[in-house]
Parts: sequence; C-alpha cells; structure tokens
Amino acid sequence: MNKNQTSKHHQLIIIGAGGSGLMAAVTARDMGIDAAIIERNDRVGKKVLTTGNGRCNITNESTATGTDEAVALSRKYHSNQAGFPLPVLQQFGVRKTIDHFLTLGLPLISLEDGRMYPMSLQAASVLDIFQLALDDRNVPVYFKNIVLDVIYSPNHPRFTIICQTETEEQAVYTSEYLFLCTGGLTAPKTGTDGSGYELAQRLGHTLVHPVPGIVQLKLDYPHLKELSGIKFEGWGHIIVRDDVIRSEYGEILFTDYGISGPPILQLSRKAAFQLAKEESVILSVDLMPGRTEEEVVDFLETRWGVFGHRTVADSFIGIINRKLIPILLKEAGIDQEPHLLCQDLSWKTKKKFYRLLKQWEFKVTDTNSFTNAQTTAGGIDTTELKEGTLESKLVPGLYLAGEVMDVDGDCGGYNLQWAWSSGYVAAKSLANHLSGV
Repeated sequence: MNKNQTSKHHQLIIIGAGGSGLMAAVTARDMGIDAAIIERNDRVGKKVLTTGNGRCNITNESTATGTDEAVALSRKYHSNQAGFPLPVLQQFGVRKTIDHFLTLGLPLISLEDGRMYPMSLQAASVLDIFQLALDDRNVPVYFKNIVLDVIYSPNHPRFTIICQTETEEQAVYTSEYLFLCTGGLTAPKTGTDGSGYELAQRLGHTLVHPVPGIVQLKLDYPHLKELSGIKFEGWGHIIVRDDVIRSEYGEILFTDYGISGPPILQLSRKAAFQLAKEESVILSVDLMPGRTEEEVVDFLETRWGVFGHRTVADSFIGIINRKLIPILLKEAGIDQEPHLLCQDLSWKTKKKFYRLLKQWEFKVTDTNSFTNAQTTAGGIDTTELKEGTLESKLVPGLYLAGEVMDVDGDCGGYNLQWAWSSGYVAAKSLANHLSGV
C-alpha cells in the first residue's frame, strides 16, 4: 500500500447511502453488526430529497388494512420473478415501517390515496432523522468515495472495495460481508447512475435490461402541440398485438411530446419493456369512462337528435374539453366542414366519433429518459438471489437491497417501501446468519 492509500476494515460494508442502505445500516447496527457505509455524495440520501415532490412519500397504507397485508402489498411490485418480493414484504411491511420510523423519531401522516409522509412534509426530515440515527449508533459513513472495483476472495477478508476519494487518492476498505445498495439508473445527478450493476456483474451476476419506470410516454401524433395541456379523467390501456396488457384510471394529461398523468406513469413500465423488445405499442384512451360503448352511442344519438340543427362542433360543447373538439373533427375527417349539422352526420362518421370517445388510439414511440423517471424497471436478476434473505446465490456474503435488483413498484410510495423492506431484511438475514439462526 502506498503512502496515499488509506485502509479500513468493517464486518459489513454497505455501498450506497440511499433509502435501502440507510435502513440496512441502522438495522445492522441495532443487531450488533459492525457496519459502515461508503457513499459517493457529500451527504446521505440525496435521491430521497427528490421524492414525493420534496415531501418524501415514505410508504402507502392503503394495503395495510386487511389480514393479508403482505399479499396485497406484493401486488404493487413487478419483477421477472413474480413471487420474489412477497417473502421480503412479509418480514417488513407497511405497519412495521410506520412503527420503525416512529422509533427513530419520525411520525408519519397519511394524505391522499393512503400516501404517507413525514409529519413535517419535508423530505429533508427523513435524512436528518437517519443521520441522527447513524450518529446515535456510531455508524461511520465514508463520504465522497467513488467505488472503482470490488474484489471477492473466499479467504479472509472476503471483500476488498477500492475507492477514489475527493482528493483523487485511493482508499481501500475490506469486509466479511457486503451490501450493494447502489440504486438503479434514475436521477443520475444524485449518484444513481447504474454503477452498481457493473459491480454486481463483475461479481458474476446477470443484468435484466433496465428501462425507465413511472415515466411519461412519447407518442407519434401530428397534433400534440394542439393537445398539450388538456387534462381529463379517463382510462388508459396499453395494447400489444391487439391484447390489452394493462389498464389504469385517473387524470391523464396531454403534453407537447406525448402524454402523462398518474395512469400513464403506472402504464409506462409495460410500454417500456415492450418497446425494448421492438414490439409495436399502442395506447388507447377512454374519454368517457362513465359510460359503456352502448351508452355512449345512445347518449350521442339522443343529443344529435335533440340538437340536430346545431353544428357537430357545437354538439360536443359541455361534454369534453373544448380544445379537444377541433382535433376530434380532424380525426373524424370533417374538419373541412365547420358548419356541418348534426342532422347531416353520416353513419360512418358517427362510428368514428364513438370509437374516438371510447378507444382513441395513439402509437407509443418511446418513454422519457431515466432523468425523468421515478424508478428503474429491471436490474440484477432476482433468480440469482435467495428468496427471503436477499443474499447472492453466487457470492457468499454478498447481499442486494433496493432498486439495484429487478424489483420495482407502482407510484405512491411503493418504491421507497421496497427500499425500507429490502434494507431491513438484508440486515436481519445477515444477523440471523451470524447468530446461527
């Protein structure tokens, strides 16, 4: 070791001071493990500051009302290995999360749709509480250390972590156990740039190709600028090979690049994976969700019959957003007939309107980037991890937690819940291993 090199040893090294890494460190120390964190930033939880519009949507209590909390909660998660999240969530679900934060000194409150936040409604409070918890437990955090390589050896010590410090000197850390809590590819400015994938792959793990999740969709449509800013309550459906593969309801927003809103964010994972497979992806939207197709036909036929003397454009006033009307006329092919009366509508044109109001289809060309995404879909293959412990099947002593693995949740606090759950379970599993349980 040269004179510019420092070296430290801990029983457990955790790479990453995001949500899962912080939870893992506090839990591990509470269970008697000598744990330390390596973090590339100058403070803990930098990405957490960006969540929940700066309020930090810690979890969601909407699944915590029944007796099968973990089962209900697990339905909010996605992975190539569908059942993988359940054993983790059974050990640390929403109720335990609420209690755990209360013991750390952070009471939570519930707002819309069961979303839970710190009582202060400030994401910074979450980080401050964690920093206090680390200080209380004397958990060292080695800030401004960029991990260059991880070397595994079957002999003591198992793991050698080589880092570059802010002064460009080299620091070497060794440990018997290693947690990868490095996040995915979202918010690269906060340090979650996918570097953990490379570390895991060097140790022999396989990467499920990551795509942006909980993100806006880009559409191939010539009138997006005219649609931009229009909001409506309705259904969105992702269609691949004429099959609807997921549907979501809520407020949908057209933008100058495509479409957004909570339902679209929920649908984006399916769209992104299908696009990555070079499949053709269609988004169908329902502008009149409160009526069936038959009811829409009856409603419009009645309206056109009563107001047959009005123009077709005027017949839609009060039913849909006024800015949508000229675009629907273009889609129906009558935009060059501004004075066409309802009584003169052809059956062929009527059928176009019925379809547009219930099944308006757009071609999805892409998603917005990881910079705009709230989570990463994909990651390290969970079939290479032990269910219920999160230890690697390939590298003894290596555990993964958080977004680095191929598990992602719906929006509404579920991705942070996975960070807390997986960080806790990894630490608990290691403690059980060390105590021979």
